[in-house]
Amino acid sequence: MSTKDTVNIILSIVVACAALALFCGVSDGETGKTEVFKIPKQQKAATKPIQETKQPVAQPQKPEQTAKKEPEKTPYSYDPTNKVDPFKSFITIREELEEKEAREKPRTYLETLDLSQLTISAIILAGEEQWALVRDSKGDGHVIKVGTPIGRRSGRVTKILEDKVVVQESFRDIRGRELTQERILKLPVLE
Repeated sequence: MSTKDTVNIILSIVVACAALALFCGVSDGETGKTEVFKIPKQQKAATKPIQETKQPVAQPQKPEQTAKKEPEKTPYSYDPTNKVDPFKSFITIREELEEKEAREKPRTYLETLDLSQLTISAIILAGEEQWALVRDSKGDGHVIKVGTPIGRRSGRVTKILEDKVVVQESFRDIRGRELTQERILKLPVLE
């Protein structure tokens, strides 16, 4: 084989590789651009089909085909009711709720105290009347009965028993839902 034949073979291989690279969309090393050649699809004819005058004969359907009807899909729609706004800070929501609660009604002294600051000193049960004496952290005594508002979380005294006082607190969580909780204040045991 002569050098001329070898050069022709190498040159034809290089040309074939270049043509293949252009056809497949391989990028040019210098510019970094990709060349892609798209072959257009054949377009369907825009003519309307000819309508036949004969009516087509209905083919009997198999039982499997009639039972597998797809239900119609309804488009999805978002309903934001009872859902948290993801763009609003929960800290801001909590502060707004606290400000609203502070403006709603004037508080008594017992409503400004936390239940952990109160201790029961005495319980008096006289027939249908029940009273309890609670002391705050200063040592001042306050008389409470069923229905007395007490505590920072809108608590109310619901029961006064021989050895304890039951307080039901209603408060709102971070999401604004109203929750209730029973707290028990026990009479200290004398030794």
